[in-house]
Amino acid sequence: MCNLGTILEQILCCLRVFVEKCLCYVCPPLYRTFFSECNQKNNLRATSFIYGFCLGQAYYYYLLKRIPFPNSVGVILSLVISVLLGIGNAISIQIRCICLLIFPMYFGKTGRGVLKAVVLTYVVAGPITNMGLNAREVVRVFACSTQLSFNLSKQRYNLMLEPIKKTALSLQHEMDQMKNAFRSVRDIVAPLELEIENMEEVATMKEQNKDLDVHFKTWLRPSEIETKYLNMPEKSVEDHFQKLYEKKLEYRCEYELTQAKKVCIEAFSLAYDTCCNNVRHANAWLLCWPLRFKYACNFLNLLHKGDTCDSREKVDHGLGEGYVALKKATRELTGGLKNVNLKYKIKFQRVLYDIQDAKETGDRVLHSFEEKHIIMGVVIITLNVCMSILFLRIVLAAITYHDMYLTNITFDNLYITGYFKYLDEMRRRKNKITLLPLKKMERSKYVDIYSMSYVRTQHSKLVTQILKVMLEVVTATTFVMLDRLFYEALDVVRQHAHLEFVHQGTQDLKIEVEGIGLLANLLRKLINNLSSTRDSRRVMTNKLCVPQPRAMPPIYFLKIYGGYVWILLLLYINPYTLRLRRLICSYFYPLRERQRVLHLYNDILKKRMKMDKTLRRKAIQAVRAHYLSGENLLSLRMKFPYLLGWLDALPAARMTCLICGETEPRTGRRTPGRWHCCTVPTCPFVYCAECWEDAGGHCLACDPSLNELSDVDSLSDDDLLRY
Repeated sequence: MCNLGTILEQILCCLRVFVEKCLCYVCPPLYRTFFSECNQKNNLRATSFIYGFCLGQAYYYYLLKRIPFPNSVGVILSLVISVLLGIGNAISIQIRCICLLIFPMYFGKTGRGVLKAVVLTYVVAGPITNMGLNAREVVRVFACSTQLSFNLSKQRYNLMLEPIKKTALSLQHEMDQMKNAFRSVRDIVAPLELEIENMEEVATMKEQNKDLDVHFKTWLRPSEIETKYLNMPEKSVEDHFQKLYEKKLEYRCEYELTQAKKVCIEAFSLAYDTCCNNVRHANAWLLCWPLRFKYACNFLNLLHKGDTCDSREKVDHGLGEGYVALKKATRELTGGLKNVNLKYKIKFQRVLYDIQDAKETGDRVLHSFEEKHIIMGVVIITLNVCMSILFLRIVLAAITYHDMYLTNITFDNLYITGYFKYLDEMRRRKNKITLLPLKKMERSKYVDIYSMSYVRTQHSKLVTQILKVMLEVVTATTFVMLDRLFYEALDVVRQHAHLEFVHQGTQDLKIEVEGIGLLANLLRKLINNLSSTRDSRRVMTNKLCVPQPRAMPPIYFLKIYGGYVWILLLLYINPYTLRLRRLICSYFYPLRERQRVLHLYNDILKKRMKMDKTLRRKAIQAVRAHYLSGENLLSLRMKFPYLLGWLDALPAARMTCLICGETEPRTGRRTPGRWHCCTVPTCPFVYCAECWEDAGGHCLACDPSLNELSDVDSLSDDDLLRY
C-alpha cells in the first residue's frame, strides 16, 4: 500500500507540473488563478469578486428564491448578498478561505445534515402537499355529490308537480275573469245608486219650485213636501231609502209642473210682444192686454187638489228593502276580492336549527379546507425560511474550522503530506530515526493524503451512517407510497365512477269531467291542464363530480431519491473530501501548514520513542476490557468449544489482536505466520504478525512487568481531535 501511495503521489505531481506548464503558456490568467501565491497583493481580486458574487447568486437561487418576498425585495437582497460576498472575497484572504471551505463542509457531516433537511422539505412539498391537494379534491367531490343529489331530487319533484303548477298558474286567468265579472256588478248598480241616493237634482228643483211659488204668491211646495216626509216615521234603513226616493219623485213631479208654468208664461209674453208689434194704432193695448194676464198659467191650484204628485201610491213599498239587499250583495261580491287568502293549518312542525342547503354545505366545506390549505402553505414557507437559515450552519462550520486551524495546532492535524514525507526523507539521508512507514497502530490514527484506502475506524462509521440514511429513506418512501396509494384509489374511482344515462319516458294523464252544470264547467277548467300527454328526454351525468386526482410530479422523485443517493455518495467520498479542508487552508496559509506538519512529525516521533510503554498501555487496556466484558459470543465459544464452535463464523465470536484490535480470521483460513498465539495454555490472547514483532516476539499480557503499571499509567494518550 505504501508503494501504491508513492506511485500515486508521483503521478499527481507529474500531472500538476504538466497542467501548470500548459496553463502558463496557453492561458496566463488561469495560471495566475490556480497556481499563484494567494498572499500576493492585488492578485486575483477580480476573480475573487466574481466567485463571491456567483456564490451569493447561487445561495439566492437555490434557497432564498422559494421564499415569497414582496415586490422586488428578493432581487435586491440577492444583489446585496452577492456584492458583499464579492467585495469580501476581493479584499480579505480570510473570507476567501472561508468561502472555499464551504464546499468541503458541504460534503461533510454538516452538509449532509443540511441535505437531509432539504430532502425533508422536498417530502413536505412533494407527497405531503400532493396528498393535501388530493384531499381537497375529495372534499370537492363530496360537495359536488351533495349538490348533485339535491338537484336530481329537485328535478324529480319538479317533474311530478309541473302539471299541478301549470294548473295553479292557469287559475290566475280564470280568477281575473271572475274578478272582472264581479266588478261589472258595480257598474250595473252605480246608476241605481245615483238615481236613489243623489240629492243634487232635488236641491235644484227645490229652488226653482220655490221661486215660482214666490212669483205667484202661492203656498211654498218645497216646505209642504219637507214637512210631509219629515213627519213620516223611519223604522229601518229600508224605510229611509223608500222615503228618500218617494220624496225625490215628488220633487221631480213638482218640477215638471213648474216647467209647464214657465213655458206658459213664456208663450203669453211672446204673444203679447207679437201683438204689440203688429197693431200700430192707439187701441192696440186694448187688443193685446188679455195676453198680459199671466195668472191664467197658475193652474197648479187645480192640480193640487187631486194629489197629482203624491208618489207613495205609484212606488212599490218593497223598493227600499230591495235596494238595501242589492247594495249588500254588491258589497259582498266586489269588496271581498281584495282579500282572497289561502289559509292552511300545519298540525305538526319540527323545529330545525342551523339548516343549510346543499350548495351552502359544499361551499362551507371547501372554505374550511382552503383555510387548512393556507396553513399548510404557511408551514411550507416557514420550512423554506428555516432551510435558508439552516444553510448558514455550513458557513459557521467553515468559520469554526478556519479559526481552529489558525489557533489550535493539534486540531485536525493527522495528515501525512508531501512535506511530512520530505522531512522523513531528509532524516533518512542523515541516518536518523524515521517514521515512515507508519506502524500498524499508527495507521489507524493518521491519514496519508495520497492513499485511497479507508482507515479501519471509518468503515464502522460508514456502515452506521448508511443505516441511518436508509431509515430516513424508508420514512420518506412511506409518505411517497401513501401519496401514491391515495392517488391510485382516486384514479380507480375516476375510471369507474363516471355515469351518463338518458332519462326518457312518456307522461300520459287524462281526466274527464262529465256534466254540463256550472260546477262541472268550473271543475273542468281547473283540471284541464292536468290532462296532458308529453314525452320527456333528459341526459344525466356526474362528470363534474368525478374526482380528478393529481399525481405527484416526477421531479420530486428525482429530488427525494436523488438527494438520498447524493448523501450516500457523500458518505463514500467523505474521507477524501475531508482532506480538502486542510488543502484549502494550506493554500492560503502555507507557513501555518509547515508549522502544523513539523508539530505532527515531532509528536509522532516522541510517541515512537516511547513505543514500548505505549504497547504496554494498549495491552493492559485490552486485557482488562476482555475480563470485564462479561458474557458474550466469544466467551460462550471459548467456554463450550465443542458445542458452540460453529460461532467461529461470526466476527463477534473471534479474538482480536491485543494491540491493534484487528479480528483474527476463521480457523480454516489462517495463513501461517500471520497470527501468533501466546505459548502459555491459559492465555487466550492473539497477535497479528506486525504487532507481534513490535511486542518483541513475546506476549505482553503474560509479561510480569505489566503488573507494575499503575492505573494512571494504563490510560492511553488522548485521541487526536477530529472535526
